[in-house]
Amino acid sequence: MTNNFDALMAQLQSSDVGQRSQAVLQLQPGTADDSAALAALVNILCADANLNVVEDATWVLVRFGTAAVSALLRALPADDARARHNIVHALGKLSDARAVPALIAAAQDADPAVRLKSVYALGQIGDAQAIDALIVRLDDEVQDVSWAARDTLEGFGSHALPDLIRALAAESAQVRELSASLLGDTADASAVEPLLAAVETDDWQVRVAVVEALGQIGDARALPVIEQMINDPHPPVRAMAKTAVARLKKRRSQHAKDD
Repeated sequence: MTNNFDALMAQLQSSDVGQRSQAVLQLQPGTADDSAALAALVNILCADANLNVVEDATWVLVRFGTAAVSALLRALPADDARARHNIVHALGKLSDARAVPALIAAAQDADPAVRLKSVYALGQIGDAQAIDALIVRLDDEVQDVSWAARDTLEGFGSHALPDLIRALAAESAQVRELSASLLGDTADASAVEPLLAAVETDDWQVRVAVVEALGQIGDARALPVIEQMINDPHPPVRAMAKTAVARLKKRRSQHAKDD
């Protein structure tokens, strides 16, 4: 087995992509010293320039299961952003909660691709301790990252509700806007009063998001406030208010018929 492992290590240095992939795919759990195989696979993630070889290494690492997590976490502080990206990608596929603190830190990486992949990885794991960090990323300067954070938070459903309500008071208008949008998606009536408070803002985009969210939730308490927003100085707010008022009145009428 040692001779075979040494041969595979030599094959990993081949200039031929196919040869390297074949060697990677043979580094399965139990076929050699697992710790040495894991080290070799993690090195592939960090050093190999070919995407197919890296994906093969990721697939084999996932087959190692929880045994791969520690090796990946040790390698995560790599100097190369591409290496960090590939390690985060593998950690997301492993979906092990032990990786969450490191992924939260990686979500603040200087490289936007690493931040983006970290957000997705946190969503794959689905641990609620990541919610605050994802809310911070709603304000990311790169739109792909902020929208990925929004999509990921949506997957947490009602578990994110208290944190999103608190985020309505965030300093960042973008965080308030996207948090309001997410609260509308939850359709949870406990968000109505915080949203009504959040509508008192100079930022018209936040007002649009809040009014839309209130319309989605459909609570009659919001109707008088939204009716006032029909006279808002900004056309997008007025248009959203008209839509929300129509939705709320239709819902009220339907309830009256049901009664």
